Amino acid sequence: MEKKQISDGGSGSSISLIDLVFSWSIQDALNTNLYKAQVKKIPEPFKSTAEYLNSSVAPLIQETHADLLSSLKRLPRAPSRELYSVERDKNYKATTDLFYKIVLRMRDSNRSDLVTYQPQTGDLVALTEVRPKCISDLNRPNMSFLLAYVQAVDNDNLFILSSKPIMIEQEMQRKEKLLGQNSQNISQQKHTLFFVFLINMTTDIRIWKALYPDPNGGNLKMIDKVIQMNGADEEDCAMCLSEKNSGTVPSYKSYSLNDSQEAAIISCINTWCCHHQNTVKLVWSPPGTGKTKTVGLLLFTLLRMKCRTITCAPTNIAAVEVASWLMRLVTGPLEFHTYGFGDIVLFGNRERMRIDDHEDLLEVFLDYRVEKLDKCFSPRSGWKTS
Repeated sequence: MEKKQISDGGSGSSISLIDLVFSWSIQDALNTNLYKAQVKKIPEPFKSTAEYLNSSVAPLIQETHADLLSSLKRLPRAPSRELYSVERDKNYKATTDLFYKIVLRMRDSNRSDLVTYQPQTGDLVALTEVRPKCISDLNRPNMSFLLAYVQAVDNDNLFILSSKPIMIEQEMQRKEKLLGQNSQNISQQKHTLFFVFLINMTTDIRIWKALYPDPNGGNLKMIDKVIQMNGADEEDCAMCLSEKNSGTVPSYKSYSLNDSQEAAIISCINTWCCHHQNTVKLVWSPPGTGKTKTVGLLLFTLLRMKCRTITCAPTNIAAVEVASWLMRLVTGPLEFHTYGFGDIVLFGNRERMRIDDHEDLLEVFLDYRVEKLDKCFSPRSGWKTS
């Protein structure tokens, strides 16, 4: 079976992650070793910004492929919706930009056996002529393996980019006209297509774009600064050591940190306190080594030092996990439950972050606070009336 070769990439890569996924055949998608040999050990240190960015390309592709393979193995339980109509979008261009507008059929409330599916932007789906019960249903004689990427959602109207021309589209439009002439034969005339959810690629695409940044972008200067630091930059600043109070950085013995985790926090604190040299610090480690715990404790330390800090994450899950760690650390020394949370604010998409499933985060979630304050300042039920 053919193994896909990853290009060197670099800034301004001409191929997108979606293009790469669209190039996979059904055999490629099911091949567990498709990119395995191309995932190399990440170097330490990095010789250049290009090496730093390129070192993450193969692992990202491998992870995307693994997610897709996992979804294919669960195909019989995959959420799906039946299509009502398919038509070419105004931006459609043959062979290059296969944009379509799709209308989904209304959900059947009488079918309790179907998994409810509401498509979202970033979904990677398969278009099939039957509701798939096995992988072979994705590659049938009348309709070969066809993937699509959801670009926009407007209720049950979807705008998608397809990996191949949807050949049944013209047939569906022809039969739509027949339906208008003979509405009694709807069930006999209507051609059935299904929209089957596989994975959501939003996060992977964001990471891909970060790995191929604009060569003239300001972020590259920061990356260069972090990667190409010389040995002197990595050492503690002598001027700061002479000025620093020995009690500035608290002890972490009670938090069960290993040496590298504690060193990372102390190094970040020292870097923040320094006004004489580089103020950017890169903390890196493989999955499962306690980065979330380390970042949570770092934020807790900065909070106690009255340092304003903004924390960003590439996924909602990551943001929620870091916030949860911080809240557990903050809640411990609090004397009156939520008193003292005023300096912490969490914001984002409430539904995607599933904030309602995290009761410990409600007190610091921005939307929740706005709702509470709205009631407090209400002329009828607010503070003035109590």
